Amino acid sequence: MPGSWVKKQREYNTRLNRTLYYIEHNLDRELSLEVVSKVSGFSSFHFHRIFRAMIGETLSDYVKRLRLERAAILLEHNPFRSVTEIALDCGFSSSSNFARAFKERFGVSATEWREGESIKFRKIRNEQSKKRKADSNMREDLSPSAPYNPHTKLKMRKEHVMKVEVKQMPEIHIAYVRCMKGYSGPGIAEAWEKVCRWAGARGLIGSQTKFIGISYDDPDVTPQDKCRYDACVSVPKGTEPDGEINVTSIPAGRYAVSRFEGQPQDIKPAYDFLYGRWMPDSGFQPGDSPCLEIYLNDPKTDPKGRHVFEMCIPVKPL
Repeated sequence: MPGSWVKKQREYNTRLNRTLYYIEHNLDRELSLEVVSKVSGFSSFHFHRIFRAMIGETLSDYVKRLRLERAAILLEHNPFRSVTEIALDCGFSSSSNFARAFKERFGVSATEWREGESIKFRKIRNEQSKKRKADSNMREDLSPSAPYNPHTKLKMRKEHVMKVEVKQMPEIHIAYVRCMKGYSGPGIAEAWEKVCRWAGARGLIGSQTKFIGISYDDPDVTPQDKCRYDACVSVPKGTEPDGEINVTSIPAGRYAVSRFEGQPQDIKPAYDFLYGRWMPDSGFQPGDSPCLEIYLNDPKTDPKGRHVFEMCIPVKPL
Protein backbone atom coordinates (compact mmCIF):
# COMPACT_ATOMS: atom_id res chain seq x y z
CA MET A 1 0.00 0.00 0.00
CA PRO A 2 2.72 2.58 0.85
CA GLY A 3 4.44 1.78 -2.44
CA SER A 4 1.20 2.33 -4.34
CA TRP A 5 0.66 5.70 -2.61
CA VAL A 6 4.18 6.82 -3.50
CA LYS A 7 3.64 5.80 -7.13
CA LYS A 8 0.43 7.83 -7.37
CA GLN A 9 2.09 10.89 -5.83
CA ARG A 10 5.09 10.51 -8.12
CA GLU A 11 2.88 10.51 -11.22
CA TYR A 12 1.19 13.78 -10.21
CA ASN A 13 4.55 15.30 -9.28
CA THR A 14 6.07 14.23 -12.60
CA ARG A 15 3.24 15.77 -14.59
CA LEU A 16 3.31 18.99 -12.60
CA ASN A 17 7.07 19.39 -12.81
CA ARG A 18 6.92 18.72 -16.56
CA THR A 19 4.28 21.43 -16.85
CA LEU A 20 6.26 23.99 -14.83
CA TYR A 21 9.39 23.26 -16.85
CA TYR A 22 7.48 23.77 -20.08
CA ILE A 23 6.03 27.09 -18.90
CA GLU A 24 9.38 28.41 -17.72
CA HIS A 25 11.06 27.54 -21.02
CA ASN A 26 8.29 28.81 -23.30
CA LEU A 27 7.31 32.16 -21.83
CA ASP A 28 7.61 33.74 -25.28
CA ARG A 29 5.01 31.36 -26.74
CA GLU A 30 1.28 30.84 -26.33
CA LEU A 31 0.55 29.38 -22.89
CA SER A 32 -3.22 28.98 -22.99
CA LEU A 33 -5.13 26.56 -20.81
CA GLU A 34 -5.53 24.20 -23.77
CA VAL A 35 -1.81 24.21 -24.59
CA VAL A 36 -0.57 23.76 -21.03
CA SER A 37 -3.15 21.15 -20.05
CA LYS A 38 -2.01 19.00 -23.01
CA VAL A 39 1.55 19.18 -21.72
CA SER A 40 0.37 18.11 -18.26
CA GLY A 41 -1.70 15.19 -19.49
CA PHE A 42 -4.69 16.33 -17.42
CA SER A 43 -8.14 17.15 -18.79
CA SER A 44 -8.54 20.81 -19.74
CA PHE A 45 -11.88 20.81 -17.87
CA HIS A 46 -10.09 20.32 -14.57
CA PHE A 47 -6.45 21.30 -15.05
CA HIS A 48 -6.92 24.87 -13.81
CA ARG A 49 -8.24 23.57 -10.49
CA ILE A 50 -5.42 21.04 -10.09
CA PHE A 51 -2.84 23.73 -10.87
CA ARG A 52 -4.33 26.27 -8.47
CA ALA A 53 -4.74 23.74 -5.67
CA MET A 54 -1.18 22.44 -5.91
CA ILE A 55 0.73 25.62 -6.84
CA GLY A 56 -1.33 28.23 -5.01
CA GLU A 57 -1.79 30.50 -8.04
CA THR A 58 -4.01 30.35 -11.07
CA LEU A 59 -2.30 29.36 -14.31
CA SER A 60 -2.80 32.82 -15.82
CA ASP A 61 -1.41 34.58 -12.73
CA TYR A 62 1.58 32.23 -12.61
CA VAL A 63 2.44 32.76 -16.28
CA LYS A 64 1.98 36.52 -16.04
CA ARG A 65 4.16 36.74 -12.93
CA LEU A 66 6.99 34.73 -14.51
CA ARG A 67 6.89 36.82 -17.67
CA LEU A 68 7.09 40.05 -15.68
CA GLU A 69 9.88 38.77 -13.46
CA ARG A 70 11.89 37.68 -16.48
CA ALA A 71 11.32 41.07 -18.09
CA ALA A 72 12.47 42.85 -14.91
CA ILE A 73 15.76 40.93 -14.94
CA LEU A 74 16.32 41.54 -18.66
CA LEU A 75 15.67 45.27 -18.22
CA GLU A 76 18.35 45.47 -15.55
CA HIS A 77 21.01 43.48 -17.34
CA ASN A 78 20.39 44.39 -20.99
CA PRO A 79 20.56 48.19 -21.17
CA PHE A 80 20.89 48.26 -24.96
CA ARG A 81 17.75 46.24 -25.69
CA SER A 82 14.57 48.24 -26.11
CA VAL A 83 11.63 47.85 -23.74
CA THR A 84 9.42 46.73 -26.63
CA GLU A 85 11.87 44.03 -27.68
CA ILE A 86 12.05 42.67 -24.15
CA ALA A 87 8.27 42.78 -23.79
CA LEU A 88 7.74 40.73 -26.95
CA ASP A 89 10.47 38.26 -26.00
CA CYS A 90 8.72 37.67 -22.69
CA GLY A 91 5.42 36.76 -24.31
CA PHE A 92 3.48 40.04 -24.19
CA SER A 93 1.37 40.79 -27.25
CA SER A 94 2.23 44.50 -27.30
CA SER A 95 4.35 47.08 -25.53
CA SER A 96 1.22 48.80 -24.19
CA ASN A 97 -0.05 45.60 -22.55
CA PHE A 98 3.38 45.05 -21.06
CA ALA A 99 3.60 48.64 -19.78
CA ARG A 100 0.30 48.36 -17.91
CA ALA A 101 1.12 44.97 -16.43
CA PHE A 102 4.63 46.01 -15.39
CA LYS A 103 3.51 49.14 -13.59
CA GLU A 104 0.72 47.24 -11.86
CA ARG A 105 3.20 44.59 -10.68
CA PHE A 106 6.19 46.75 -9.69
CA GLY A 107 4.65 50.19 -9.15
CA VAL A 108 6.96 51.90 -11.65
CA SER A 109 7.37 52.00 -15.41
CA ALA A 110 9.82 49.71 -17.18
CA THR A 111 12.02 52.70 -17.98
CA GLU A 112 12.05 53.85 -14.34
CA TRP A 113 12.88 50.31 -13.28
CA ARG A 114 15.84 50.26 -15.63
CA GLU A 115 17.01 53.65 -14.35
CA GLY A 116 17.34 52.52 -10.75
CA GLU A 117 13.91 51.95 -9.21
CA SER A 118 14.66 48.23 -9.14
CA ILE A 119 17.06 48.80 -6.24
CA LYS A 120 14.34 50.47 -4.15
CA PHE A 121 11.91 47.71 -5.00
CA ARG A 122 14.33 45.03 -3.83
CA LYS A 123 14.78 46.77 -0.48
CA ILE A 124 11.03 46.95 0.06
CA ARG A 125 10.62 43.33 -1.04
CA ASN A 126 13.25 42.18 1.45
CA GLU A 127 11.36 43.85 4.30
CA GLN A 128 8.10 42.29 3.16
CA SER A 129 9.79 38.91 2.93
CA LYS A 130 10.82 39.10 6.58
CA LYS A 131 7.23 39.83 7.58
CA ARG A 132 5.89 36.95 5.49
CA LYS A 133 8.15 34.48 7.26
CA ALA A 134 6.36 35.33 10.49
CA ASP A 135 2.94 34.83 8.92
CA SER A 136 3.00 31.61 6.91
CA ASN A 137 -0.43 30.32 7.87
CA MET A 138 -1.56 29.88 4.29
CA ARG A 139 1.07 27.61 2.74
CA GLU A 140 4.12 25.81 4.02
CA ASP A 141 7.36 26.00 2.03
CA LEU A 142 5.46 27.26 -0.99
CA SER A 143 5.56 30.86 -2.12
CA PRO A 144 4.80 32.28 -5.55
CA SER A 145 8.53 32.80 -6.11
CA ALA A 146 9.55 29.29 -5.09
CA PRO A 147 9.81 26.32 -7.46
CA TYR A 148 7.39 23.44 -7.05
CA ASN A 149 8.44 21.00 -4.35
CA PRO A 150 6.70 17.60 -4.54
CA HIS A 151 7.10 17.14 -0.78
CA THR A 152 5.34 20.39 0.07
CA LYS A 153 2.08 20.01 1.96
CA LEU A 154 -0.67 22.53 1.29
CA LYS A 155 -2.30 24.34 4.17
CA MET A 156 -5.64 26.09 4.01
CA ARG A 157 -7.08 28.72 6.30
CA LYS A 158 -9.88 26.36 7.10
CA GLU A 159 -8.87 22.72 6.90
CA HIS A 160 -11.22 20.76 4.70
CA VAL A 161 -11.02 17.04 5.32
CA MET A 162 -13.84 15.58 3.28
CA LYS A 163 -15.11 12.08 2.85
CA VAL A 164 -14.86 11.07 -0.80
CA GLU A 165 -16.49 8.08 -2.44
CA VAL A 166 -15.77 6.94 -5.99
CA LYS A 167 -18.97 5.62 -7.50
CA GLN A 168 -20.48 4.70 -10.83
CA MET A 169 -23.29 7.12 -11.64
CA PRO A 170 -26.06 6.24 -14.11
CA GLU A 171 -27.03 8.25 -17.15
CA ILE A 172 -29.21 11.23 -16.19
CA HIS A 173 -31.67 12.79 -18.62
CA ILE A 174 -31.93 16.52 -18.01
CA ALA A 175 -33.76 19.63 -19.11
CA TYR A 176 -31.72 22.78 -18.69
CA VAL A 177 -31.44 26.49 -19.27
CA ARG A 178 -28.02 27.85 -20.05
CA CYS A 179 -26.72 31.05 -18.48
CA MET A 180 -23.94 32.80 -20.39
CA LYS A 181 -23.69 35.85 -18.15
CA GLY A 182 -21.05 34.60 -15.70
CA TYR A 183 -21.19 33.00 -12.27
CA SER A 184 -22.13 36.17 -10.39
CA GLY A 185 -25.11 38.41 -10.84
CA PRO A 186 -28.75 37.45 -11.46
CA GLY A 187 -28.16 35.28 -14.56
CA ILE A 188 -27.94 31.93 -12.79
CA ALA A 189 -30.95 32.64 -10.56
CA GLU A 190 -32.95 33.55 -13.66
CA ALA A 191 -31.93 30.31 -15.36
CA TRP A 192 -33.08 28.28 -12.35
CA GLU A 193 -36.37 30.15 -12.19
CA LYS A 194 -37.08 29.43 -15.86
CA VAL A 195 -36.26 25.71 -15.82
CA CYS A 196 -38.07 25.05 -12.54
CA ARG A 197 -41.16 26.98 -13.63
CA TRP A 198 -41.24 25.03 -16.91
CA ALA A 199 -40.72 21.64 -15.25
CA GLY A 200 -43.18 22.39 -12.44
CA ALA A 201 -45.93 23.38 -14.84
CA ARG A 202 -45.58 19.99 -16.56
CA GLY A 203 -45.55 17.94 -13.39
CA LEU A 204 -41.91 16.96 -13.86
CA ILE A 205 -40.72 17.94 -10.37
CA GLY A 206 -41.12 15.35 -7.62
CA SER A 207 -39.32 13.76 -4.69
CA GLN A 208 -36.84 12.00 -7.00
CA THR A 209 -35.98 15.04 -9.12
CA LYS A 210 -32.30 15.99 -9.17
CA PHE A 211 -31.26 19.63 -9.39
CA ILE A 212 -27.84 19.83 -11.02
CA GLY A 213 -25.51 22.72 -11.77
CA ILE A 214 -22.81 22.43 -14.43
CA SER A 215 -20.07 25.07 -14.73
CA TYR A 216 -18.01 24.91 -17.92
CA ASP A 217 -15.49 27.71 -17.71
CA ASP A 218 -12.69 28.94 -15.49
CA PRO A 219 -13.27 32.62 -14.62
CA ASP A 220 -9.49 33.08 -14.45
CA VAL A 221 -9.32 32.18 -18.15
CA THR A 222 -12.74 33.09 -19.58
CA PRO A 223 -14.02 36.65 -19.06
CA GLN A 224 -16.22 36.76 -15.97
CA ASP A 225 -19.31 37.79 -17.89
CA LYS A 226 -18.88 35.03 -20.50
CA CYS A 227 -18.67 31.94 -18.26
CA ARG A 228 -21.26 29.25 -19.07
CA TYR A 229 -23.49 27.56 -16.51
CA ASP A 230 -26.36 25.08 -16.99
CA ALA A 231 -29.25 24.97 -14.51
CA CYS A 232 -30.54 21.40 -14.89
CA VAL A 233 -33.41 19.29 -13.60
CA SER A 234 -33.66 15.55 -14.21
CA VAL A 235 -36.54 14.57 -16.47
CA PRO A 236 -37.92 11.32 -17.95
CA LYS A 237 -36.28 9.95 -21.08
CA GLY A 238 -38.07 11.20 -24.18
CA THR A 239 -38.83 14.67 -22.80
CA GLU A 240 -38.82 17.12 -25.70
CA PRO A 241 -37.00 20.46 -25.79
CA ASP A 242 -39.21 23.53 -25.68
CA GLY A 243 -37.93 26.93 -26.79
CA GLU A 244 -35.36 28.10 -24.29
CA ILE A 245 -35.52 24.74 -22.51
CA ASN A 246 -32.88 22.37 -23.85
CA VAL A 247 -32.83 18.61 -23.27
CA THR A 248 -29.83 16.28 -23.19
CA SER A 249 -28.29 13.46 -21.14
CA ILE A 250 -25.37 13.37 -18.75
CA PRO A 251 -23.56 10.13 -19.68
CA ALA A 252 -23.08 7.39 -17.12
CA GLY A 253 -19.61 7.37 -15.63
CA ARG A 254 -17.36 7.11 -12.63
CA TYR A 255 -17.29 10.10 -10.29
CA ALA A 256 -15.52 11.11 -7.11
CA VAL A 257 -18.40 12.29 -4.93
CA SER A 258 -18.14 14.37 -1.77
CA ARG A 259 -20.89 16.07 0.22
CA PHE A 260 -20.40 19.79 0.85
CA GLU A 261 -22.15 21.74 3.59
CA GLY A 262 -21.13 25.33 4.17
CA GLN A 263 -21.08 28.93 3.03
CA PRO A 264 -20.12 30.19 -0.45
CA GLN A 265 -16.65 31.24 0.72
CA ASP A 266 -15.95 27.63 1.74
CA ILE A 267 -16.60 26.15 -1.71
CA LYS A 268 -13.26 27.03 -3.28
CA PRO A 269 -11.18 25.56 -0.39
CA ALA A 270 -13.30 22.41 -0.63
CA TYR A 271 -12.49 22.04 -4.32
CA ASP A 272 -8.84 22.80 -3.56
CA PHE A 273 -8.85 19.89 -1.10
CA LEU A 274 -10.35 17.51 -3.65
CA TYR A 275 -7.97 18.50 -6.46
CA GLY A 276 -4.85 19.24 -4.41
CA ARG A 277 -5.03 16.68 -1.60
CA TRP A 278 -7.40 13.85 -2.37
CA MET A 279 -6.86 13.43 -6.11
CA PRO A 280 -3.04 12.99 -6.10
CA ASP A 281 -3.35 10.22 -3.47
CA SER A 282 -6.32 8.48 -5.05
CA GLY A 283 -4.89 6.76 -8.11
CA PHE A 284 -7.33 8.75 -10.27
CA GLN A 285 -7.15 11.80 -12.47
CA PRO A 286 -10.04 14.03 -13.59
CA GLY A 287 -12.04 12.79 -16.55
CA ASP A 288 -12.86 14.68 -19.74
CA SER A 289 -16.18 16.21 -18.76
CA PRO A 290 -17.14 19.02 -16.36
CA CYS A 291 -17.93 18.68 -12.66
CA LEU A 292 -21.51 18.29 -11.51
CA GLU A 293 -23.02 19.86 -8.43
CA ILE A 294 -26.13 18.01 -7.27
CA TYR A 295 -28.00 20.38 -4.99
CA LEU A 296 -29.67 18.97 -1.88
CA ASN A 297 -31.23 22.10 -0.38
CA ASP A 298 -32.29 25.66 -1.03
CA PRO A 299 -29.91 28.01 0.84
CA LYS A 300 -32.69 30.62 1.02
CA THR A 301 -34.76 28.35 3.24
CA ASP A 302 -31.88 26.97 5.29
CA PRO A 303 -31.81 28.48 8.84
CA LYS A 304 -28.07 29.09 8.54
CA GLY A 305 -28.05 29.89 4.84
CA ARG A 306 -25.94 26.82 4.15
CA HIS A 307 -25.30 25.42 0.70
CA VAL A 308 -25.62 21.63 0.70
CA PHE A 309 -24.72 19.70 -2.42
CA GLU A 310 -22.70 16.78 -3.76
CA MET A 311 -19.51 17.69 -5.56
CA CYS A 312 -19.14 15.17 -8.39
CA ILE A 313 -15.83 15.14 -10.26
CA PRO A 314 -15.57 12.72 -13.21
CA VAL A 315 -12.50 10.50 -12.79
CA LYS A 316 -10.51 7.93 -14.71
CA PRO A 317 -7.49 5.79 -13.72
CA LEU A 318 -4.20 7.64 -13.49
